[in-house]
Amino acid sequence: MRTAALSPPAPLLRANLPPWLVVAIACLASFMVVMDGSIVNVALPAMQRDLHLSPEAQQWVIDAYLLSFGGCMLLAARAGDLYGRRPVLQAGLVLFTIASLAGGLARDAGLLLAARAAQGLGAAVLATSSMTLVMAATHHDKQARASALSWWAALNSAGFALGVVIGGMLTEGAGWRWVMFVNVPIGLLLSAGVACSLLPPRAQATRPALDLPGALLSTLGSAALVYGITQSTTQGWGSPAVLGALVLALGAFLLFLRAERRSEQPLVRLAIFQVPGLAAGNLLMLCLGGLLAASIYLISSTLQQGAGYSPRETGLAMLPMGVALAAVRLLFTRSIGAGASRRLPLWGALVAAAGLAWLAQMPPQPAFWVDVLGPTLATGAGLGMVILAATHAVSAGVPVHDAGMASGLANTARQLGGALGVAALATLLHSVVQAQPESAGPQAALLAGSHAAFLAASGLALLCGLISLRLTPRA
Repeated sequence: MRTAALSPPAPLLRANLPPWLVVAIACLASFMVVMDGSIVNVALPAMQRDLHLSPEAQQWVIDAYLLSFGGCMLLAARAGDLYGRRPVLQAGLVLFTIASLAGGLARDAGLLLAARAAQGLGAAVLATSSMTLVMAATHHDKQARASALSWWAALNSAGFALGVVIGGMLTEGAGWRWVMFVNVPIGLLLSAGVACSLLPPRAQATRPALDLPGALLSTLGSAALVYGITQSTTQGWGSPAVLGALVLALGAFLLFLRAERRSEQPLVRLAIFQVPGLAAGNLLMLCLGGLLAASIYLISSTLQQGAGYSPRETGLAMLPMGVALAAVRLLFTRSIGAGASRRLPLWGALVAAAGLAWLAQMPPQPAFWVDVLGPTLATGAGLGMVILAATHAVSAGVPVHDAGMASGLANTARQLGGALGVAALATLLHSVVQAQPESAGPQAALLAGSHAAFLAASGLALLCGLISLRLTPRA
């Protein structure tokens, strides 16, 4: 593999502006993207009634977003490295904001699905650019980077929980269209902030060319993998469509690795995995993405369908979990940034596994303080410890010119892990439900499936703990 010479990084901020301003912009952009992922889920029934969506179209409201989001992650991340943080971030903000407005104005399923696909592409840019901005603005100070990444990760966690709460309130109050419109003022505010604070990229005599073969192959492989995973919940893992998509993904990824070895400006410079802890950190991020997304899905569906909670009540019940996720990350920031508490992710995995095993005992009429609040707090606190270590591991020691590449790898791992985790545990849940005798009743059958899925999630948390032992002291 040949690599072109790299010039020193250009200044990122305008003169006399503090780095925390970039961190604040990055955190708010990431919060908007994460919130959008959960806020739309709550509004799906209202969308279905208003636009007369078929069950397939209703599923594609989620899948169209996931396909473009997961498929374009590496491409979006590398574009920021090559063409500048500011223009790429501004393009992502404009696309996401316009797509949100179009989705809110949609009068039929076709326009809504097109808007969701465009939102996913914009979200891929924002998700990778936000983490890259944090890494680039704090590359000079290891402790500052750890602290900034903790704030970035904490707001990610808050976005998951608050998205459910805000989605429920907006849907029941103003209507489902406002779960899309709410992104418009935030996007406009962020666009103004980027224009006022970030410098445009410096002029280059010869601008590096984007690795188009690698971009096409990574996008095709990621999109095929996400498609196969998401369709497995409705068509089954053995269906021709799912198997064909997974085979296509495997072939595309193998060709991608071959193309990257030969490229002068690879989308993913394979030597980056020589950075200590990066490979283990991305594997941990993959498992954590699946664990976090599946946990939120399982808790939400069990509370609404098994315990009879409304969307608003479900959001409020899950809010303490999001608060615990964010609080733990901020609490242990200094020790992680200083290289201390090497066993913190292991202890966090054990706490999360205990919380998920506790949820596997949920009775048909759960008492909130014992059966919901206690286990979700334990799950949130435990996952917060592990995610903090994983986020630091995928960024520690990465050169500033590879920040976008590292961010793309981490976000791709998290996104694909989330799709795989939800699909696998949802399949397990439905399999157990269908295996229950007819005399059990729908609620008892659902609880049995949820119990099995929560136990499987607990096992995945233990696997995360084992992987965390591979993280190096530097991470």
